[in-house]
Amino acid sequence: MISRAMQVEQPGVPAGTTLVLYACLPASLSDLADTTVDAARRYAKEVHCEVVAEFIDRADPMGDREGCLGWHNALAAVEAGTAEGIVTPLMVMLGRGKAEHLAAWQKRSGAYLLTSSVIDTPTASGLATQEAA
Repeated sequence: MISRAMQVEQPGVPAGTTLVLYACLPASLSDLADTTVDAARRYAKEVHCEVVAEFIDRADPMGDREGCLGWHNALAAVEAGTAEGIVTPLMVMLGRGKAEHLAAWQKRSGAYLLTSSVIDTPTASGLATQEAA
């Protein structure tokens, strides 16, 4: 799934778009974490995007991101222009219950948000979408 808070459905992301990969994984996931992160890497490659950095936090994926250094580094990379967006295994990893805050950040930054999940889409996560200009 590909989304921007300003777009509908699955808009195209231009080939060569630079992304940071962000995942928040519970420590109990152990080796399965690699599979989860690999799915996001493969997805970025499938849509012809380039992952320029990876930030992985070991925390509760359903919890708050305030104390997650990787999350803050992922946001900072986009804000600094290092990447044009974020790819994640699940949208919920971007902050459950924070869709309004995330949509406002996305609107300010113009960042793409992509997920390799077919069930945890941006819309299902509460991000409003509309057609891009």
